[in-house]
Amino acid sequence: MGTSCCGKPIATIIKVADFEAGIVGLENALHNVYVTGLDNDEELMNDLLKWVKDSGNYISPSREADYRKALLREYRAYAADVDHKTRAARQS
Repeated sequence: MGTSCCGKPIATIIKVADFEAGIVGLENALHNVYVTGLDNDEELMNDLLKWVKDSGNYISPSREADYRKALLREYRAYAADVDHKTRAARQS
């Protein structure tokens, strides 16, 4: 996760349902869940939501389902990217 010039974390903007949301600590959450090796969508969504909330992001209870779906989508893209880079590194 990057930081600004003043040491404050930078939020990553993601699409959640019909709006965009800034998530602080998203990269860290994605990494921490990735290293667990989980592959069950329900467990992945639970862990992702927990990490994001623990990073200080407020998520309205009425929007949790939307965030869970968006976080899983972001996780799938992150995992695919890491897997691709790992395969490429092994081939070189």
